[in-house]
Amino acid sequence: MNQENPIQATRSLKLPILLLVVFAGLAVARFNQFYFYNPDSGDYVLMARGLIEHQEYRQYDRPGEPYFTLRPPGMSVLLIPAALIAPYDVIAAKVTVLITALFMIWIFYSFAWRLIQKEDPEPSEKRSPLQWSVLLVSLVLLTNPYILLYSTIVMSEMPFMACTLAVLYLFSAGDEKWSLGKLACLTGLLVFLPFLRTIGVAMILAVGLWAVVSRKRWICLIPAGLALGATVLWMIRNSQYKSISYSSIAVEEMKNTGIVGTAISMLNRLLVHFEGLFQKLFPGMPGTVPEYGGLLSGEYHFLPGSSVIYSLASVIVLLLAFAGMLKCWQRGGAVSFLYLCLSFGVLSLWPWMQTRFSLPLLPVVLVFVPAGLFYIGESLLSQRAVLKKVLAGGGLVGVFCLLLSQSWVDANLISTNHLMKTESEEELANEDLIMFASDFVKAGEWLNQHTAPHARVLTRRGEVSTSSHRFQRRFYFEPSNIEQLHQAIQAIGPCYLVSYGKYTNDMFPRYLLDDDLIYRMTPVYEESGIVVIEVKPNYEGTVREQYFRKAESMELARKRLARYPRRISVCMNYLNQLMKAEEYDEIIAFISDLELQGMNDARFMGTLGWAYLGKHEYDRALEEFARASRTPGQKQIRSTLASGIKLALKRQKAVQESQGKVQFEKPESYLKIAANMWKLEMFDKTDLYARKVLDSKLSTPAERDEAHVWLARLALIHGKTDQAVQELNAVKDSNNEAAQNILERIKLEKNIAASLASDSDSQSSKLSEPILKLAALYEDQGVPGKALGLLQQAHARLPADQPILKELARLQLFYHLLDAAEDSYRSLQAASPEDQDIQAALEKITKYRETPRY
Repeated sequence: MNQENPIQATRSLKLPILLLVVFAGLAVARFNQFYFYNPDSGDYVLMARGLIEHQEYRQYDRPGEPYFTLRPPGMSVLLIPAALIAPYDVIAAKVTVLITALFMIWIFYSFAWRLIQKEDPEPSEKRSPLQWSVLLVSLVLLTNPYILLYSTIVMSEMPFMACTLAVLYLFSAGDEKWSLGKLACLTGLLVFLPFLRTIGVAMILAVGLWAVVSRKRWICLIPAGLALGATVLWMIRNSQYKSISYSSIAVEEMKNTGIVGTAISMLNRLLVHFEGLFQKLFPGMPGTVPEYGGLLSGEYHFLPGSSVIYSLASVIVLLLAFAGMLKCWQRGGAVSFLYLCLSFGVLSLWPWMQTRFSLPLLPVVLVFVPAGLFYIGESLLSQRAVLKKVLAGGGLVGVFCLLLSQSWVDANLISTNHLMKTESEEELANEDLIMFASDFVKAGEWLNQHTAPHARVLTRRGEVSTSSHRFQRRFYFEPSNIEQLHQAIQAIGPCYLVSYGKYTNDMFPRYLLDDDLIYRMTPVYEESGIVVIEVKPNYEGTVREQYFRKAESMELARKRLARYPRRISVCMNYLNQLMKAEEYDEIIAFISDLELQGMNDARFMGTLGWAYLGKHEYDRALEEFARASRTPGQKQIRSTLASGIKLALKRQKAVQESQGKVQFEKPESYLKIAANMWKLEMFDKTDLYARKVLDSKLSTPAERDEAHVWLARLALIHGKTDQAVQELNAVKDSNNEAAQNILERIKLEKNIAASLASDSDSQSSKLSEPILKLAALYEDQGVPGKALGLLQQAHARLPADQPILKELARLQLFYHLLDAAEDSYRSLQAASPEDQDIQAALEKITKYRETPRY
């Protein structure tokens, strides 16, 4: 075999080194202090330090420190060096990810180059021009915006890709004699892959299947068997702790859906993941919003033409890759083909349908494209020189255009990153970048400096704990109702809420800052796109007008729309605000204008369906939902479309059965809506629907009475007792229990206030029973904070009264006033030392005072 001389060898190294230097420069320019994916990135950083400090894979940021089973520990193990040098530092973690990305690119270039080399390579000066395809494909890979993005965030995609290519590179030599060193490398990589990403099992199975068909390859069954054994042991470990894991969720879903349902789900997921791979091959495909779209300033950049063109082009790329695998069948092609097939098989069973799951397949496909070009050039086009040149020229033009498009996006990602680090919060909001530039780590630092060590945090972002060093529980505020939020606060203990600030619409129900009847939620820190909310008892049991302004979200949405009228996320934000305001005609007109401008998106059509549903035009709603379901990008909103279709059909049937009379516009339905709005603490809607009952000519006397009761309740929470009495006096039924309870509450309030103001001992001796009764009424009517305030006053007046002290202690613990609750329970324990309930309460207080091990 001809060998390159040292000068030629040195020259051959210059090009990949230059590629690495350029990519490293781009990546460093993309570095920032923000986490991207939640909760994955924060968990990786936290667990890495936990492995160092405690040598256990546990959730040290959670009360009780449960064993972690959801994600495998490989990424956290990889971050251990960074955690040793700079604990809980995201930049150090990102440097680790970048190093693995550089290794991946090096392996990619070396692997692709080795695959196109013949057994007896010609001298370098006579090599085919097709060998430049290795350089072009490498450039396509490293300029791919997804590669740049995932090389600069703390996620496992880059390390996983590097390990995957390293495994395949070991097979590229073509010989079936495995040295001890190669076997050790293969074993280590195969064992580590499933611990980086569970789908690494596909590579183990691919190697096992490849090895089992030939006796000469059986030696490779040893690494595959050891890796599979390690994975099984990990699964057994997870099952022992009876906690959730990816595999257990997938198995449970298959049990629930059955054979037919599983088959349909598998097909749907396969389509989603193939579409995801196509998006990675051609970033910016029309009809889809790329994952990095929120990190770009200005309008989205889409490739010209139809998505069908790029889908066909993606199929051609896949065929070229398969041709390359066929040409190099004994040098990694067979294992790669099996790996791709098994990966899609696993993804078809995976409960989640995130298109990022197909990203690790991108380099496996692209690395075989040069070999595929060689195969086709030599076997099919060897005698057709003109056609070969035409196809080569067309391919070069296409690759050049793709490189320009990707480079433009890369430049935008870098310039936007500079904006995110330097611009003000308001300007970032106007640019529609505030969500990704919100600094939860900074909020954690504030919590660390201004809260007690035992304070807890409810937040939707896991990275808060990396700087707060407080116990936390992840809670998604926007899809949860108020009852779920109250339950979460009760479960975690004395806590603060941490979420996106006022410039990020819909991520936290800000109306609760003024309207929650159980807690006073008060912002104590609001900077860098984040709000930290202190949770205290609502002693008054009333609403306030201090922090929330209803029109603010709409004003911000209109301001963004004026700046970026064609940015899809901005348009959707504006449409969401219109939907909340029930401005259905404006929604229809706005979307019609967008479609006239050529902006067709499944989400627009889905919103149009909901607008027609709100206008009771069910046929039109069904048409729009059906149109959305046929539009690219509909897979991500499939469940919303299905809910809309189901509701439209249900209401359409109800109208038909009632001969055109709309059932849900009856006073009875208005009262149900008013009650639901009360539960959600949307009191303006409760007022609206209660008044609709009074305005309706169809209302019965009982329904009018119920409406007056709702208006009385609304008057009370606004502190207007006289107005409440007027509404109650309008109730015709003297036996209306709800009205009588409110009247009794008002009467007790007046009598007790007068008694507490009196210095008479005889008055004090008679206070206990009415106070306890009023406190119970307060709790029944949803204002336990008002009961707490009353009992505090009563205990100050009657310190020896045990029933009052017992109720006071219970509510103090309910509101996590730990010092006061402990004092109260100690006093009760002195009188009843054997009471188990008191002992349980004291143990609960001790538990709430536990601090995390950071």
